[in-house]
Amino acid sequence: MGDVLKLIIPFYSVPKNYDEILRRLASLAFYEIYIITLILRVNPHFDAFITALESWGPVGKIVDLIPHHDVLDPAGFVIAVAIASLSYIFQLHDQISNVLGIRRRFDRNRILVPLANRVGVSMTNEKKAKIADCRDRLMRAVFYKYASSRSDSPLVDKHDIEQALSAWSWFWAFIEAVFYFAVGAAIAWRLGSSNLAAVFAGISTVSLVITWAQYLRLGRYARPQIDSISADEAAAAYVKQQFDAL
Repeated sequence: MGDVLKLIIPFYSVPKNYDEILRRLASLAFYEIYIITLILRVNPHFDAFITALESWGPVGKIVDLIPHHDVLDPAGFVIAVAIASLSYIFQLHDQISNVLGIRRRFDRNRILVPLANRVGVSMTNEKKAKIADCRDRLMRAVFYKYASSRSDSPLVDKHDIEQALSAWSWFWAFIEAVFYFAVGAAIAWRLGSSNLAAVFAGISTVSLVITWAQYLRLGRYARPQIDSISADEAAAAYVKQQFDAL
């Protein structure tokens, strides 16, 4: 029951692992896509297309059984479920991150380089370049080894891990909102609804500003985790060994 409520109301619970982040993003994606399709029906061309889908053959018979289907946008519901599911399967936020290099820069500049400095690694431009090249392996070896949400007893305090997960989940949520509403704006513009396109573009822009503001906060959630790793003598020695081996 708790998992169902998290899907329906994804705003207030704190994700405790990456899977819960993915479910939160999928839930928010559903609401955003549903709202976009519902508003797009103001455009007569889009409304005619959706109405044709809802009245097609056996689909029309099923839709007729739904109370108040004329205002509930059942086709939009199905579209929202489909897109949210695809977003969950293909991890849209991760694809956006790869294109823009978001996580790559953060891991290097806010986690790996500061952690290397804290454990006494001699930092040079060549070392920074090697850290960037080996980012994925190093993150597993020197960070997630001690700060994994899947571990029953991680070195890093679970509260710090969960706070970081929550902060990142909202960052990714707004990143995806930028994308969805930008696509909505493009569709509205293509259909000749310039005012509607402006509304969607405005929402996308506001989401982008919030995304940037949230990104500036993410570093503070990494620092306590870095502090915990570097303060442990055995962990610090192992981490230094990994960096020195580059």
